[in-house]
Amino acid sequence: MTSAPPASDSRTFRRAFADLRDGARQRELWGHLAWQDIKQRYRRSVLGPLWITLSMGITALGLGLLYSQLFDAEIGTFLPYITAGFIVWYFILGCLTEGTDTFIANEGLIKHLPAPLSVYVLRTVWRQSIMLAHNMVIYVIVIAIFWGPVTTSGYSITEGGVPQPGLSWSVLLAIPAFVLVAINAGWVVLLFGIASTRFRDIPQVVSSLINLLFFMTPIVWSTDILKDKFGESVGWRDLVAELNPLYHFIQLVRAPLIGNEQSWHHWVVVGAFTIVGWALALLVMRNYRARVSYWV
Repeated sequence: MTSAPPASDSRTFRRAFADLRDGARQRELWGHLAWQDIKQRYRRSVLGPLWITLSMGITALGLGLLYSQLFDAEIGTFLPYITAGFIVWYFILGCLTEGTDTFIANEGLIKHLPAPLSVYVLRTVWRQSIMLAHNMVIYVIVIAIFWGPVTTSGYSITEGGVPQPGLSWSVLLAIPAFVLVAINAGWVVLLFGIASTRFRDIPQVVSSLINLLFFMTPIVWSTDILKDKFGESVGWRDLVAELNPLYHFIQLVRAPLIGNEQSWHHWVVVGAFTIVGWALALLVMRNYRARVSYWV
C-alpha cells in the first residue's frame, strides 16, 4: 500500500505571514535598496535628491497661485492647503504607480536572491517615505512664511468656507495618520504588484486613471467650494468627495498639518480599508506568492 504524498504548505496563510515577518526583519536590505534607488535616480545631477524637493515646491507654488485666484481664496491659507495635499498625494501616487511595477522591476533579484517578497514591497514603500520626507521641507518653509494665517483660529480655506481651529499641537496627529496611510500602502503595493506580474495591462490601466483621480480628489480644490457654489443644496455633489477613498487618505494627514478640524469618519474609512485591503492582499499572497518568480 502506497502512502499519500505529504501536503504542500506553500499555499497557506502561515507561509504568507512568515514572508511578511521575515521581510520586516531584513530592514537593512530593503532600507539600503530604497536609498540606492533614489541615489541612482539622481546620479550625476548637481542637486541630487534635492530635485525632489525643488520640483515639489515649484508645482505647489505654481498651482497654489493659479487656483487661489480662480477660487478667490486667500493665498496665505490656500497655499499651505495645496502644499500639504500634494505631499500626501505624491506619496500615494508613487505607491500606486511604482507598486504595480514592484516585482517586475525586481525580476533579477527575485530570481537570484532568496529573499521574501515583502522585501520588495517594503523597498517601494520606504522609498516613497524618503521622498515624502524630502517634500516636507517645502511644507516647513510654507508654514513658516504663512504662520500667521494658518494659526489664526476660525480661518477658512476659501472665503465663506468652514471655520478651522488653526494650527496647534494637534499637528502631531499627522504622525499616526501617516503611519496608517503607509500601512495601507503596503497592501496596495503587494496586491497590485502580484496582480501586475500576471496581468501586464494593470500598470497601464492605473497610469491612465491617475489624472482622473487627481482632479476628482480635493487636492487643488476644497470641499468648501461645493458648499459655496451650491449652498445647502449641495446634495449628491458632496458625494464626489465622500465616496472617493483617496480624499479620506489625504485629509487624514493633511488636516492636522494645516490646522483643519480632524473628522473621526476619515479614521473610520481608512481603518476599514486597512482591514479589508490587508485581508485581500494576504489571500492573494497565500494563493499566488510562489508563482511570482515564474510570472516575472
